[in-house]
Amino acid sequence: MPEDQDVKKLSEEVKTLRKALNELMRSFELVSSLAENYLRLINIYAQYGGLGIDVVVPQLRHDPIAREIVKILFDLKSANISQIAQELKKRRGKASRNTVREKLHHLIELNIVEEAKGERGNTYALKKEVLNKWFDLIGIPIKFDQTK
Repeated sequence: MPEDQDVKKLSEEVKTLRKALNELMRSFELVSSLAENYLRLINIYAQYGGLGIDVVVPQLRHDPIAREIVKILFDLKSANISQIAQELKKRRGKASRNTVREKLHHLIELNIVEEAKGERGNTYALKKEVLNKWFDLIGIPIKFDQTK
């Protein structure tokens, strides 16, 4: 029966077209989301004059050393005082371990940095909440697990 074969063939073509349409809709949603995030970033840039970490953590706006330490921890993920001081010296030209220690304790009080006890001393890392805020700001749908 040629009519049954035609109906079957048309049914398969409709399924293929529906699948292609669904893929196209997912692609459109992704592009729409990217465009929305881009426009939000442009708006933030226009409001604050940049997209630095101090947009997420405004307490750092007037403390260039603490701001740089946060950037270092963002880059290094986790570091001890000596590693942070060494990197700070590379970036700013000078750094004191005492100043780094003082700033880290201030950042811990502000709930921006967390301290972890290790075999070879303490290490410091940005709190997951700060990282999540940053990723939300720039439109990356990454969430760090809040449990340990």
